[in-house]
Amino acid sequence: MITLKTLSWDNCFSYGKDNTLNLNDSNLTQLVGTNGQGKSSIPLIIEEVLFNKNSKGIKKQEIQNRFINQGYWINITFSVDEDEYEIDVTRKASIKCKLYKNGDDISSHTATNTYKTVQEVLGLDFKTFTQLVYQNTNTSLQFLTATDTNRKKFLIDLLKLEEYVEFFEIFKEAAREISFEVNSLNSKSDTIVKWLNENKLESIDILPILNLPKHSEKDEEDLQRLRSDFEKISEKNKKIIDNNFVKEQLDDLEKSEYRLYKGEEINLDAKLQKLGTIRAQMSDAQAHLDKISELEGVCPTCEQEIDWNKMEELRMGYVRTITHGVDEEEDIEEELEKGNEHNKRVLIRNNQQREYESCIRDWDSSLPSTILDGEKISSQIDELTSKILDIRSEIERVSNENMMAERHNTRLSIIQEQTEGFEKELEEIVAALGQVEEKATHLEILKKAFSTNGLLAYKIENLVKDLEEITNDYLAELSAGRFSLEFVVTNDKLNVEITDNAKVVDILALSSGELARVNTATLLAIRKLMSSISSSRINTLFLDEIISVLDEEGKEKLVEILLGEELNTYLVSHGWTHPLLAKIEVIKEDNISRLE
Repeated sequence: MITLKTLSWDNCFSYGKDNTLNLNDSNLTQLVGTNGQGKSSIPLIIEEVLFNKNSKGIKKQEIQNRFINQGYWINITFSVDEDEYEIDVTRKASIKCKLYKNGDDISSHTATNTYKTVQEVLGLDFKTFTQLVYQNTNTSLQFLTATDTNRKKFLIDLLKLEEYVEFFEIFKEAAREISFEVNSLNSKSDTIVKWLNENKLESIDILPILNLPKHSEKDEEDLQRLRSDFEKISEKNKKIIDNNFVKEQLDDLEKSEYRLYKGEEINLDAKLQKLGTIRAQMSDAQAHLDKISELEGVCPTCEQEIDWNKMEELRMGYVRTITHGVDEEEDIEEELEKGNEHNKRVLIRNNQQREYESCIRDWDSSLPSTILDGEKISSQIDELTSKILDIRSEIERVSNENMMAERHNTRLSIIQEQTEGFEKELEEIVAALGQVEEKATHLEILKKAFSTNGLLAYKIENLVKDLEEITNDYLAELSAGRFSLEFVVTNDKLNVEITDNAKVVDILALSSGELARVNTATLLAIRKLMSSISSSRINTLFLDEIISVLDEEGKEKLVEILLGEELNTYLVSHGWTHPLLAKIEVIKEDNISRLE
């Protein structure tokens, strides 16, 4: 028997310092407080100090009160049969755990190893402990309204039948693997049989290997020599052609009319400048003549009468300028034309001279002008090439025949060797297949035995009858004998039937108050059944918000029942209180919770 005695803590969740709860002082205690005050945190604190983890999966750094942020401390005392134990846990940067037995320190060097010792002392795993210590209406409601599959899963989980499921999965996986092995052996067998059928030898004759025709190295050397001679003739003929072309260019240049033209290029810039000046003077004189022709009687500038004699003198001066300018313009233009023609001839002469000099440099007087004849050598090359190609073709033909013969002979040898090997392997596969198929049959039997329809179903059916009996005992008290519950197994399905005054009704047709009594009875029965099948019993139970779903009569009945239980039960509620019961109130001020 595990008896939890005192729980003390600092700075856990929303709580501050100096919190203590006597866990076995009273048979039934009310734990009252509004939402968010910290009522449901107390079972989590118990989990943390006993198992170093909690059922909500809250991380260590989140357990400490974030408004205080000074780490946390938890201490619990309990007894297991005749021995007294104390666990003291402090966590700041790291966790420190001390375990005392009858006043003696039996802690290990590390918190991890110390907690291993704690679990050995308790004799309970974490999952079983939480189910024994903390219950709410969701536990029973989920079970009652669940599908057949989920209801079975709930019972497997609740009644610690996971081992049966694990065995089933082991045998299922083994059966799957052996099935793969059977399929693999059958596949190998089929492949071998197919190969043997497809590779039956119609003939086992070995094909001969022929001698290759001999190849003349002298023919190759002669061919190479002839090709080299022909290439030299071709290169020389190219040089002769290029040289003849250069000679033709030289002959053409020597005959050119410009070749012996004398004189140097004339600079015509001064004449062009003078021509520009004369044309500017003529343009200016013509402009003045145009203005004189526009005059009438009075000068437009001074408004005096014009002296026409003087004007005539001016006009004649401008005419003389233009006439003289025209003569000079013609003379200069003639000189420019002659100069340009001369410069053109000089330029052509100079270019041809440079070209002539280049041709002189390129012309090789030692080369003949007649193209060399390579036809005889070309004919010899063709004849010798044809001979060599014929020999090569024959060698290739014989090589191909020999290669095909070698492939045939090799394939024949390989097939004969593989056939012997495959026939032996086929015998081994047939023998192994018999053994594996026998093993597969045994595994299928075991898999069926540990399936939900086998031993597991039998175990659940027996345990569910105990649950049914315990539930109905509680339900009779809570409903004054009005309701009863029956678990019905039909075609491997686990169904729940509710009877109201001997009439079967759908659980979903119950009112909220009626459903609350059924749920509460089932919840208490689940806990009692777990306690009976567990290797260890524990004195503490937290019932979270059970009261809130019951009417006043149901609440009174529940109190009567719990007072008759050998437990230290805590009724967690938002505000309902019973005048005859011990009460602890959780109060939260300035983000800090405390017990009163």
